[in-house]
Amino acid sequence: MGTLVSPGAPVLRYRLRFHLQEIDLVGDEVIIGRGSVCNVTLDDPMLSRRNTRIDLSGEEPVIEDLGSRNGTQLNGRPVKGRAVLKDADRIRIGTQELVFLIPDVSKSNHRTTCGLTFCAACAIPYPSSSPQCPHCGAVPTEDGAASAGREAASSGWTFHLLSQVVERAIDQGRLADAERMMSRGVSELEDQLHEGVEVERTRVVRVAECAARLGCSLRSPRWLDVGARLYTRAEEAPAAEVLALVDALPTDPRLSDALAALRQAGSGSRRTG
Repeated sequence: MGTLVSPGAPVLRYRLRFHLQEIDLVGDEVIIGRGSVCNVTLDDPMLSRRNTRIDLSGEEPVIEDLGSRNGTQLNGRPVKGRAVLKDADRIRIGTQELVFLIPDVSKSNHRTTCGLTFCAACAIPYPSSSPQCPHCGAVPTEDGAASAGREAASSGWTFHLLSQVVERAIDQGRLADAERMMSRGVSELEDQLHEGVEVERTRVVRVAECAARLGCSLRSPRWLDVGARLYTRAEEAPAAEVLALVDALPTDPRLSDALAALRQAGSGSRRTG
């Protein structure tokens, strides 16, 4: 998924948790991004090469976005300017989420090894050391009901972010970026569906809508077909807004079969909006 790079000897002031890995943060700043020169390098096409900076030079750790295309979120809210980081804060960049940690250096066994639990109720990851989800209050059951939804929740969370970023790229006219991200996302989604991984139907529909919008913007039968296929898989018809885009397309023989398939997808459960 990603490569974590930490220069120098570890300092126990702060850490980042990424999935089941933890990294000690050293020096006065930590740069997170896609570029190989970053302190924390993540292999995610939705990231900028230098996406996010954590400033450790002051009395309090501070995070800021470095003008990235898709921004940085802190606990679900976009980072604007500089924001102070607290223990267990969630940092979301691209489709990745990291947890900022302030270890208790007074304890000899300060390293947390429990990793993250993906809440089956709200699909947001949180430190497994927490007795309940801090976001929605859901409590994992002894038989692992919350953690049993880990794979599905992680998938739903990722595809929700994918649809948001792709829609923004389409609205901004960055169609090549949107197509690149969709190619990767759709491939992953269809692989998971083929392997029987449980993905919420609403997530499949969101990706289908993105594919249909991209197909209309590019006048691409490929993406119109992808949208129709995913709508059919979800047993859901395209929303009225999507059909309006389809109807607005000029006549093009290359698109006729794909448009017909999209119009017929999920015809037994027509949506109104």
